Amino acid sequence: MKEEADAIQLMHAALDAGITFFDNAWDYHEGRSEELMGKALVGGKRDKVFLMTKNCARDAAGTRQHLEDSLRRLQNRPPRLWQFHEINYDNDPECWSKRGRLPRRSRPRRRAKSASSAYTGHKSPHILKAMLPLHAWDTCQLPINVSDHHYRSFRHELLPELLNRNIGPIGMKSLGGGNMEAGGKIVAAGVAPRKKRSGTRCRSRSVR
Repeated sequence: MKEEADAIQLMHAALDAGITFFDNAWDYHEGRSEELMGKALVGGKRDKVFLMTKNCARDAAGTRQHLEDSLRRLQNRPPRLWQFHEINYDNDPECWSKRGRLPRRSRPRRRAKSASSAYTGHKSPHILKAMLPLHAWDTCQLPINVSDHHYRSFRHELLPELLNRNIGPIGMKSLGGGNMEAGGKIVAAGVAPRKKRSGTRCRSRSVR
């Protein structure tokens, strides 16, 4: 399919340009994103990237199934980073702790042979902060952009604690979502202006 060929070509162009951090998730385009990335990163290309994907299940059985699905789509090559996706609800930390989801994930993690464990979220910093004492996390993916400074600031409320615990922060939504053509939602909605390129004009002047 042309769409598949274009997607694979785009990933190869990114790799050739030096982009080696490849993000994915179990539910992106109903699994199609993992399938395409698995096809694009065959052979030696897989060894050149830091590949991560995300588990979207909310129970132990679903977590195991999502892992098996992801491994199959990614050509049975485990990701370097396996994240718990979208910790966005106030009761998420309590549910994960009480239902034993974190201890049970040790077996799926061995199956993935993943070097790191992490979680993501983009609703409110206090929810992600409540996850910190539940596990020895390696990374946390959080929004960082110009609007974050003013409301529910991940930069002020969460980032210092991540650094204090030696948890690697992974920034996302730098443009608030959207596409590059529009400059991202933050620019497209007029929240922040697109920076104009400054230039200097050279004018010839006569010397008298």
